Amino acid sequence: MVTSKVSGMLKEPLDPIIQSEMLAPNLIRDFAAALPLITQINKAHVLMLRQQEILSPEQAQQLAVAILDLEAAGPTAFQLDPGREDSYFNYEAALIDRIGSDIGGRVHIARSRNDLYATMDRLRARNATIALCNAMLDLRRSLHEQATRHRDVIMPGYTHLQPAQPVTFGYHLAGFAHGLERDYQRIVECLRRTNVSPLGAGAMAGTSFKIDRDATAQLLGFDAVGPHAQDCIASRDYLVELLSAVTMAATTLSRMAQDFFVMTTYEFQTLELPDSVAQTSSMMPQKKNMSALEVLRASAAQVLGAHVSALSGLRATHYSFGFDACCDPFRWTWDALDGARRTFAVARVVVEKCKPLPDRAIALARANFSTATDLADLLVREAGLAFREAHHLVGNVVRAATTRGLTAEQIDADLIAQQASVVLGKSIKLPASLVAQAVDPSLVVQTRRNTGGPSEHDMLAMLDGLNSRLATDRDHLNRTTTRLNEAETALERTFGALAERAV
Repeated sequence: MVTSKVSGMLKEPLDPIIQSEMLAPNLIRDFAAALPLITQINKAHVLMLRQQEILSPEQAQQLAVAILDLEAAGPTAFQLDPGREDSYFNYEAALIDRIGSDIGGRVHIARSRNDLYATMDRLRARNATIALCNAMLDLRRSLHEQATRHRDVIMPGYTHLQPAQPVTFGYHLAGFAHGLERDYQRIVECLRRTNVSPLGAGAMAGTSFKIDRDATAQLLGFDAVGPHAQDCIASRDYLVELLSAVTMAATTLSRMAQDFFVMTTYEFQTLELPDSVAQTSSMMPQKKNMSALEVLRASAAQVLGAHVSALSGLRATHYSFGFDACCDPFRWTWDALDGARRTFAVARVVVEKCKPLPDRAIALARANFSTATDLADLLVREAGLAFREAHHLVGNVVRAATTRGLTAEQIDADLIAQQASVVLGKSIKLPASLVAQAVDPSLVVQTRRNTGGPSEHDMLAMLDGLNSRLATDRDHLNRTTTRLNEAETALERTFGALAERAV
């Protein structure tokens, strides 16, 4: 009689459709990523079982040799069988095939797939978070360098995509650097809640074996042990949190890409990207499509989809292990996180290779009345008007200039005086030199001091702060990575020694 390949309780094998349509796709998709995580956890678990004398020296050594052999063989050496349900049972079957069930079957003492998979998810999330943080730090560095390089390039600033006030391209880039700085903090903060070990929690209520959870946590580089076994296996909230933080970061990139996209159009022509980041049309030979920017704009939607899927899947599930609580909601998580990491790498290339077009940018800033606010401010200071009066008067001045075909830099004291007589019923005579300064975007930019504006004074302070915090964040991540690398090195060294001799 054919029975289950993994259970003495189940007297029927899995239905062929269940195998082919439900289990096989997941097994084939996930096994290559799962194998190194299973291996890493098995190494820590076997070392702990030996330390606690739950395994004999001979049993531990045989397991260690077989685990290292399977690691060296790699995922292609496994004959994956959906009849064995999942990655772990396929791994265990290969282990038993090598060294027999008496030894191979002992690797799962004091453990469940529930805490195994919970541990795998935390390790995988930790790795993804560190990779993301490194990519973000690289992008922040590039933004800082470009903001420093182009802090004097005058360009129009926009609100509602209409000319607003003159700024600089460096100032514009520094804004994204500040946004990504906050995004980074949200993501790196997730590490604190992610790097907690569930191993030893068992199926949901711990184990009767005298295991040492602190030992396996230390071997795997975790900062702490989850105190509640059921919570350890039920919780994936750290993944939802991470997806939320990455969604926000990807949204910042998407908004940057949207600004760049508009600036590179023929109609704006204030920014240039080289051919190395462009694609072309299959029909129209003149096309230089900003495909990299389109990919950056789309990235936020991809991560958001994974986030919504995760949160929606968790809703109304039991607070314990279940596929609908701990597996299926996160179907898209790992692709989304890796995709976000790759997107940050693409964004860094775009930032490093973008070149503002200064002549076009300042010409627009001079022509599009973005200095109108400074005319109103001048009227408040020099003519004693209330700001609302000045605002109303300058609005009429701009309308009159537009009607006459004048640009902003052609507004003079006479035009202001004429409109003041009409609008306010009184004459206002401003010094011509002050009016000329108020409509010059290069001079206007430098008046924005001590308010977080684009002046050289404020920009140098902001750039210094960005650089200092970037260095602090880089140092913190390096120290975190060093600790994890040291834990991994110690695990490999100790486990290798176990495989070489009985201890």
